[in-house]
Amino acid sequence: MSYSFKQIPMSEMRVSLPKIRRLVQLGKQRIVVTYYGEIVGFLLPIDDLEREEIPIASTEEMQLTQFRDHMTEAWELLQSGIDCIYLTFHNRKVLVFLSPKLSQHLSFPVIGNANKMFLLSTQLENSTAKGEQNYVSI
Repeated sequence: MSYSFKQIPMSEMRVSLPKIRRLVQLGKQRIVVTYYGEIVGFLLPIDDLEREEIPIASTEEMQLTQFRDHMTEAWELLQSGIDCIYLTFHNRKVLVFLSPKLSQHLSFPVIGNANKMFLLSTQLENSTAKGEQNYVSI
């Protein structure tokens, strides 16, 4: 299954979180959150956890407004071993901030550097192993 992913720096996400929330919650976009080019997490709709069968061992829950105001602390939670943070809006879980350590469970592996993010579709993995380059830039 192919999804639209967009790479967004953490600073931009703080400013645009209400708009981003709507796009992600509706399933129109998935967000790769970066901090100085480093992937710090993925912002996904709740349904993606079930659809992709991502094994979640430890979770936290945080209000969306608290997440916006304390985004760095949320990132540090992911670094400390939390697999995902459920983000709530009006006491309802609406989004997931997923740890980058679980990226291999998404429908594609992520290949990236400080300047660009590339997504390699799992459907293209076999041809890539044969030496062909099939990258989709976002």
